[in-house]
Amino acid sequence: MKAKESLTKGHWFRTGLKVRYQETDKMAVVYHANYLNWFEIGRTEMIRGMGFSYREIEEQGIYLPVLEVRSRFVNPARYDDRIWIYTRISGFSPLRLEYEYEVRRCEDEEEWSTETAEFGNEERPGTLLNTGSTEHVWLSSDWKPIRLSKAAPDLYGALANRLAAGAADEQGGTMNEK
Repeated sequence: MKAKESLTKGHWFRTGLKVRYQETDKMAVVYHANYLNWFEIGRTEMIRGMGFSYREIEEQGIYLPVLEVRSRFVNPARYDDRIWIYTRISGFSPLRLEYEYEVRRCEDEEEWSTETAEFGNEERPGTLLNTGSTEHVWLSSDWKPIRLSKAAPDLYGALANRLAAGAADEQGGTMNEK
């Protein structure tokens, strides 16, 4: 996505999970493809935390398939680790949506929570395990590209306003966890 198309980067949202045994491989680390599932969990919970749901969006005949995935592995996740998935919108236009992710291990059991929380853009706690991003395109129910601003102006406006509010918070300081 071109920089001039993108409005701003949004706040980070965090959701947690524990690594299940079935997600690990013979080396006792999380199999790499599971990070894609975790990215999907992160973006689904983030959209839900913003007051929307993919189900409602799809009921309007609007789809958001993945065009591209990038993933960088920093440290391994292992069975029963407490994982936080941090997700934010990193690019937004009437045609596309990009997400950015960080997967982190929670080292402090007292901090641990699976509840979705919104953060400003301050440092995120936990040991960095993976960074990634996904790029999506807005499509109609007949799989043709659409301009979200015309097909669903209310949704487009709500997302744009949410990102603008995040930019204003960033300029005025960081946002506390909700």
